[in-house]
Amino acid sequence: MWTIISFCCLVFVGVQGEPGPELWRLEASTHHRIVRDLEDSGDVDVWGHSQDHAQVLVEPEAKSRVTRALEEAGISHLVEVEDVLGLVEEQRAQRRKRSTRSKRAAQALDWNSYHDMNDIESFINWVNVTGGDFVQVIPAAVTEEGRQVLVVHVSDPTVPEPKKKIWIEGGIHAREWISPAVTTYILYQLVTEWRDMLQVTDWYIVPVANPDGYQYTFSDNNRARMWRKNRRNNHARNGRCKGVDLNRNWNLKWGVGASSDPCSETYKGPVPFSEPETDGLQKVMTSIGDMDLFITFHSFGQTILYPWGWTNNAPANAKQLNHLAKKFADKVKDTSGGKIDYKIGGSGPLYGLASGATDDWAYGRLGVPFSYTIELPDEGRHGFLLPENRISSTVIETAAGVQCMVSYLANFGSCARRKTRTRQPIVTPRQQNYTPGQLSFAPRQENLNPREQNFTPREQNFTPREHNLTPRQLSFISRQNHALFRG
Repeated sequence: MWTIISFCCLVFVGVQGEPGPELWRLEASTHHRIVRDLEDSGDVDVWGHSQDHAQVLVEPEAKSRVTRALEEAGISHLVEVEDVLGLVEEQRAQRRKRSTRSKRAAQALDWNSYHDMNDIESFINWVNVTGGDFVQVIPAAVTEEGRQVLVVHVSDPTVPEPKKKIWIEGGIHAREWISPAVTTYILYQLVTEWRDMLQVTDWYIVPVANPDGYQYTFSDNNRARMWRKNRRNNHARNGRCKGVDLNRNWNLKWGVGASSDPCSETYKGPVPFSEPETDGLQKVMTSIGDMDLFITFHSFGQTILYPWGWTNNAPANAKQLNHLAKKFADKVKDTSGGKIDYKIGGSGPLYGLASGATDDWAYGRLGVPFSYTIELPDEGRHGFLLPENRISSTVIETAAGVQCMVSYLANFGSCARRKTRTRQPIVTPRQQNYTPGQLSFAPRQENLNPREQNFTPREQNFTPREHNLTPRQLSFISRQNHALFRG
């Protein structure tokens, strides 16, 4: 049962005189044909849903069309929030007030507040320097606006294969700010607290898969906070028709449950892998070889989803997928003191059919046996606008859950299937061309396409120069995690 955002009947004053979108509660599920048609046409943006209700964002120019379609279908609705932009402005005002009180040191990162791409790129630079031979930063693609999609490979080069290979992705949907907060925190843990796990695991972290869209949500335009897609120029009729839903652009059953309309929030793109972000990431993923665990973080819903998204049929190893998902859910529940409880199930049955998603592609094309979409907190009270005072608890709990999943898979650490001494991996020739000490951003050249070869001057910001580190950066070396969450 999905929880609908509980803004019931709140009214916010319009921002800057412009009419804002409204949040409606429909007496029909997202499986209803009319609701799906309205979403495909771009007239509504689905925010939340349950088995018998849907919660949708309706733009002012679409109100009459949506009202008429609902009336003809006999679907009643309630306006829950008359101006969502007012709610966005309320949170932005709080952020501005904090930023004027305390200016953040250059290149610093914490998990008390949300950070834009500049902060996250500086953090990746710090990880690159601090991690030494354990870290390789791979530029997977250059976006339409010239930003890099970065993959951070964390591995112990002194320990040979075989190891469990883990891929963690975040920020593929721009407005889901809690997702990059989680991925950056897991990356921090890997280079500080979790180094013992690198005896048996290799990690590939994508902090932000959609850097253009994500950065756009930090612009001064309140409407931009709700942006979902990348920033592709579709040459469509208005600015809100830009972009492709990167989580509908992967090449497995492409087109099912996705839209062909550029104005839709679920626009699948002109062809599979049409976008530099998805095309670059799939090339890096393919080059890695066999992977054991894939996780993409989204929000919101507190749900662990596994394939398939394009059909309601269960995958062959559904029982095993459910079992490992429960390791995550149980660990999060325990870490949160029972406050955070995740649901588990197939994407199709729980969310409705949708194809072109990363978890389905990883499972179906790459053969990753454990592939998940994890919808982060909350269950709907705040939705995409999760307050900053929820960041620290969410990242700590989520990281604990991921660590438990990996511990179970690798049979190493606190959630190992059986208690053993420190595991010594079987010594075999390494499968990758990893050179100890390599800190270059260049992945294997034969896997690059023309877009990937001409990197922008942004690349120069990731050189391992110790003298560029500020005192605040050096403070990351401390392993006292509680210091990260001071108010």
